[in-house]
Order: sequence, then C-alpha cells, then structure tokens
Amino acid sequence: MNGLLFGLLSAFSFGTADFFAGKASKKTGIFSTLFYMQLVGFIFLTAAVTWFGQWHNLNSFADVAAASLWMALDLIGILFLYHGLVSGKSSVVAPIASSFSVFTIILAFAFGERFSTVKLAAIILTLLGIFLTTLVVNGRKKSGSGQKLESGAVWAIVAALFLGTAFFGLRYPHEALGGLVTVWIGRLQATILLPIVYACFKKRLVVPDKNSAYLIVIVGILDALALVCYNLGLGLEDTSIVITATSLFAVVTLLWGVFVGGEKPLWNQWVGISCTFVGISLISLI
Repeated sequence: MNGLLFGLLSAFSFGTADFFAGKASKKTGIFSTLFYMQLVGFIFLTAAVTWFGQWHNLNSFADVAAASLWMALDLIGILFLYHGLVSGKSSVVAPIASSFSVFTIILAFAFGERFSTVKLAAIILTLLGIFLTTLVVNGRKKSGSGQKLESGAVWAIVAALFLGTAFFGLRYPHEALGGLVTVWIGRLQATILLPIVYACFKKRLVVPDKNSAYLIVIVGILDALALVCYNLGLGLEDTSIVITATSLFAVVTLLWGVFVGGEKPLWNQWVGISCTFVGISLISLI
C-alpha cells in the first residue's frame, strides 16, 4: 500500500469519526466526549503496540518529548474542531477544518520544500473556498450587509491552525518511533492531562448513556486509526501528498452530514465547499 492510499484511509477514518463525534458531543458534551475517545484510543493502541511488539521504540527521551509536543497541538486542534461541530453544521465546519493541510504545506515551504505555480494556485483556491464557506448570505437583508460569520466557523479556523502545525511536526518523531508508538504517546498524555485541565476549569465529566458510549468507542478507534494511517503514509510518500489526501476527510463528513444528517448548505457555501475540495484535490494530484 502506498502513501496516498494510507492518506485516503486516514481521510475516511477522520471524516467518519468527526461526524459521529459531533453527535456524541451533543449528548455527552465536547469535554467528556474528547476524554473518553482519547481513553478508547489509548486502550486500542496499547493492544496494537503490544501485538506488533513495538515497545522497544521508546528508547529516546528526545523523540518521546517531540511526539508529546506535536500530539498536544493535535489534541488542542481536535478540541476546537469538536466545539465547532457542536455549535455549527458539520458540512460547514469540516471543509474549513480540512484546510489544515494548507497550513502544513505553508510550513513545509518555509522549511525548504518548493512548489509549482499550479500547486500555489490550488492553495489560493482552497483559501477562497474557506472564505465563501464561512459566510452565510441571507436571502433578504434586515440590517447591515446581510452577511454573518457562520456558527462554528471561527472554531474551525483555529482548529485548522493547530492541526496544520501538528501534522507538519509529526513527521519528525514518526521517523524514530513509528506510527503506532507516536500516536500512543499522544493518547497516553491526553488521558492523564485532560482530567487535570477539566478540574482546573471546573468542567465535569459526564458518563455517556448506552447509545453515546457506542458512538464514542467508534470515534476513539477511528480517530486513532486515522492518525496511525497518516503516520504510516509519511514513511512512504512526501508530506504534501499524504496531508492533502488526509484532509479530504471533509468529503466524508460532508456526505454523512448531507445524506444522513439531512443538512442543507446554502448556495454560496456549496460554492465554497466545491472550491475547497477542488483546491485540495489539485494539491493531492500534483
């Protein structure tokens, strides 16, 4: 299996996980959902690392510290993303958050990678799509310009910044630790730190009901699997190819939201979503 296919598998896992996470968060709350999915991922990855006998990879403090840093940024990004999914439409939030690949590519450029004119044009097209997607154009004006920032859009933009930075940095610890162990470190620290952070901000963990618990288990496994697939793809393909393939998770979330959730984006949001998808697809194909 090549790096592009790993990226597409990561996209499917992320997209499905985000859709169900949004539903679970509406019942259990974003803080509780985030903690329990991290716990599920930790248990799943502990079994996987044991099965494949990769505990010996934990032999360098510097590499473990690097993995902890980048996975912490990923965790913060997920928190902002789920907050956006709760407060807004998944068909709007997901395409914006998927633009994290643009930030990853910009960082790659800053650190020496060079792109063609076509790839640069694709990045600009993606940013234009983000702008169109975040605006809700009302059919009739009441006051002001008739436009407002779509609910959840700001959270999605901040999530994209954190996720884009994290996914750029993950290439470094992956080379030494491997995909499974790198993500396992992140899930371990999240399981330990989230209850402490919640206590500081007086956030209470809510015990999920039976239906929500099933969703959280699915989300926890799929989200961990998505990150592992992304890391495995980095070992086989350039970062720009894998990250843009992974960012197509928004297509998956959109399909879940429209065909299962019954969401109906406005015309300008369809244009923005289309621009975003075309831009990301062009980056992936170059």
